[in-house]
Amino acid sequence: MLRYGAGADLLVHEVAMARPELLGEVYIQRILNHHTSPQEAGHVFAATRPKLAAFTHLVLLANKTVAAPTIEELIAATRETYSGPLVVGEDLVSFDIGTTVRHSKLES
Repeated sequence: MLRYGAGADLLVHEVAMARPELLGEVYIQRILNHHTSPQEAGHVFAATRPKLAAFTHLVLLANKTVAAPTIEELIAATRETYSGPLVVGEDLVSFDIGTTVRHSKLES
């Protein structure tokens, strides 16, 4: 990712996050070990410096008593290691790559 993503117009990355109360749960750790944390993704974005960084495949973990992290918390955690342009993907978002990189949500 670091080698081929350097200077990319658009760098798309997956991310997973759980609240601290859940980090002691074995099944939560198993899931998190197969994904990238927001801070780790931020390091990748900071090192590659894309025109636009985007998250897809959001794994926001919860259980019956602990709510999933919010998108705002996901962004805040990413901002611990990355300060550049960032969007969080959602259904029907499209990207237009030209001299700039823009994103918009398509109407369903």
